[in-house]
Amino acid sequence: MMRRAGRQPWTPPPTGTADVKVPDSLHALIEILAEEAHDNWARQRLSEGWRYGRRLSRRGKTHPLLVPYRELTHEQQEADRVVAMGSVKVILRHGYTLQEPAGR
Repeated sequence: MMRRAGRQPWTPPPTGTADVKVPDSLHALIEILAEEAHDNWARQRLSEGWRYGRRLSRRGKTHPLLVPYRELTHEQQEADRVVAMGSVKVILRHGYTLQEPAGR
């Protein structure tokens, strides 16, 4: 990571979402968002010339996570779920509403 001269290390502020409760009905949405986050990340990498490789190589532009979401380990998927959950909590914290579609 490159540091800018004279700049102090930055610590992001807390999101203020620790007390936000996400209804069980939104957990399917969180999974959808997690998969979409992975797919967006993969599309970006592929557009930059990266490809699947058994080992991460910045020089060779290979990455072992350039696979479909369903092929990731539970732990690897969980990283995307954490981001999705955080986004849903921020939405709810700011007073927006989300609900399960009718017929689900």
